[in-house]
Amino acid sequence: MFLVVDINVVLSALIGRGNSSIIFELNAEKKMFRFIAPQFILIEAGKHLVEIARRSALPMEEIAEDINFIKEQITFISEEDYDDKNDEARKILRNHEKDVPYLALALKYDCKIFSGDKILKSIIPDKVVTPKEMLESFG
Repeated sequence: MFLVVDINVVLSALIGRGNSSIIFELNAEKKMFRFIAPQFILIEAGKHLVEIARRSALPMEEIAEDINFIKEQITFISEEDYDDKNDEARKILRNHEKDVPYLALALKYDCKIFSGDKILKSIIPDKVVTPKEMLESFG
């Protein structure tokens, strides 16, 4: 089953050892989900490396290992592959423009978004799966 991963859960997994991190570990073992993400989140994650290092208090070598571990589980999709769904996503999200690529990708693959974004969850509750809900799916 496809599941769109947003930058928030990636950063959360890298900074803390909470639910998002556990989900990536469980999925690596059980392979329940095929994680996909817009290609630009690679750049976004790179922009936050200093913050990740500061907040996680981990050495850069360990952060790099964690990033690679997460990247290995995600198929990165170029915008050209889902840009035909951008207008539909914009109409649904209205003023929440930053999440248009995630919703467009979810619409294209007819799947949900793995995100801890409370605003996104309030706008499209049936399309967003929180880290807590994800943990429950692993039983």
